[in-house]
Amino acid sequence: GLFHEPWGLGPGEEPRAVAVVCHPHPAHGGNMNSTVTFRIARGLQRCGIACLRFNFRGVGQSEGEHDGEGAEEGDARAALDWLTERFPQAPIWAAGFSFGSRTVFGLAQHDRSIERLLLIGFPARVYPLGGVDELRIPAYFLWGDQDDFGTLRDLREQYPALPQSFEYEEVPGADHFFRPRTLVVEELVRAHAERVLGLDPA
Repeated sequence: GLFHEPWGLGPGEEPRAVAVVCHPHPAHGGNMNSTVTFRIARGLQRCGIACLRFNFRGVGQSEGEHDGEGAEEGDARAALDWLTERFPQAPIWAAGFSFGSRTVFGLAQHDRSIERLLLIGFPARVYPLGGVDELRIPAYFLWGDQDDFGTLRDLREQYPALPQSFEYEEVPGADHFFRPRTLVVEELVRAHAERVLGLDPA
């Protein structure tokens, strides 16, 4: 894993939150060094949030084998355990890109410690994502508007009555991997975190 120290804090000041950041599908080359995964972590880091990127089981130097049916939720929980042991008072956020967003969404359905989700490139067309409309914590969704794996329109077609605590944005002209606008992902994630935390825009 790679730990992102929070930026912009005073000496001895605790992170404003902790966040795990999960990567895309291992079977398609996804790992913690995914550009979008990095941009998510950097955007949060700039707001004083301590982030951990890590490889799912069977990826890179992580032990085990890829599961793809929900076991990666346990990997995300283990990463959150590492963060919360280090910063036990910090609010807990969870973020993910593509398969990683599916993973943290699944975890949040039964892990009540998670207070906020960032779901980037949420694959609404690809995976069964039952219960989105029953999620009771705030969630931020971000897609490229040319995303073949799902967009806001797909999510709303499946779930016409989405919670008011959800926030949505789309990046014009960007595909699933936000080409050619990955830097925009970092800026939008940062701006969202600033709003939530009540910070002055950087």
